[in-house]
Amino acid sequence: MDKLSFHAINYSEASQELLNDLYGLRKEIFSDRLEWRVTTHHGREIDEYDNAEATYLVGLYAGRPLSSLRLINTLNPYMVEGPFRKFFKCGLPKHESIAESSRFFVDKTRSRAMGLSEVPLTEMLLLAMHDHAARHNLDSIITVVSQAMSRIVLRAGWRYEIMDTGEASPGEKVLLLNMPVRPENDWSLKQTIESKQPGGVPMTAKQPAIASTAGDFQTSPKLTAL
Repeated sequence: MDKLSFHAINYSEASQELLNDLYGLRKEIFSDRLEWRVTTHHGREIDEYDNAEATYLVGLYAGRPLSSLRLINTLNPYMVEGPFRKFFKCGLPKHESIAESSRFFVDKTRSRAMGLSEVPLTEMLLLAMHDHAARHNLDSIITVVSQAMSRIVLRAGWRYEIMDTGEASPGEKVLLLNMPVRPENDWSLKQTIESKQPGGVPMTAKQPAIASTAGDFQTSPKLTAL
């Protein structure tokens, strides 16, 4: 039986098939649905930060990606100090213990088609990010979010600090978050995921086909075989 699992893979180790799928989903979500001003080419959304310094966290089900985000250590060039810099006035970190998250998405159309509409995929991807950060001795993740997304992160159980606020366009407020990697955030995220399972029963007991991120999170480059 297929399980939902989360994997971390570096850009340099990813198969072209996987990257094409991820970039295609990003084009559908960020360009077509959300109408973000992003660069697309041949049905894919890709930018200068998709490079050897990028690590992708990917949620897979039946070999197909359903969710993903991109992590870049702040010692390297990253989006907040590039195209997002004009939105904020605060100082920006350059430290090996801090990474930036960008291009966070959950494909609800594909997940519904696979019968996973009730699975808390957003919260699970957040937990996968927290787990990955803890495994790699990161102190925090920074990210730019809308007000709506900031509420989603808070409801998921990840307590954060607002570094600054700005406007991406007139009337479109964005927030720069500092998301600490702490045991209490890990616990809170897991509690939220458990509570969102049908009847509040942990997924391992009620839905054995869906693996928890805590038990099945993988960091080896197994996605290169896709």
